[in-house]
Amino acid sequence: MIVSGAQGKSLNINPGKETIELALVDENDSEMASTNMDVETTSLLITLLDSGVISAENVNREFKREGIMLQKIKDVGTCFAGNGNRISIAILPADEKRTASILIGFHNENKHSSIIIKPKRAAYLSKILTKLVISNIE
Repeated sequence: MIVSGAQGKSLNINPGKETIELALVDENDSEMASTNMDVETTSLLITLLDSGVISAENVNREFKREGIMLQKIKDVGTCFAGNGNRISIAILPADEKRTASILIGFHNENKHSSIIIKPKRAAYLSKILTKLVISNIE
């Protein structure tokens, strides 16, 4: 399963027997970063994604209705996936040219890669991961 983002990047979701792999690839399908998560870590990522989607939609609503702009990136949270890997979720501000977006960052020691996706895609990613976690439990 693939969720595409900005700048030609995409997230490949590869379910395993007891883990779920998220791989960030560029426009040439070259892997930029990947991490394997157990169901507990994936569940935390789902919660952070859902929270990020709600926050981003609130930022968009406040900007459109009241002109209130988020001035800097808003951190939602980080989950630790083992082997020194972590995934962070943040909200990028809205402005006159674009709506607020979700930044998903992959971090491993000194290597950092990220993808930017719209709130609807982040919600879709959350539902895909939820389905995979549920099927892993059954």
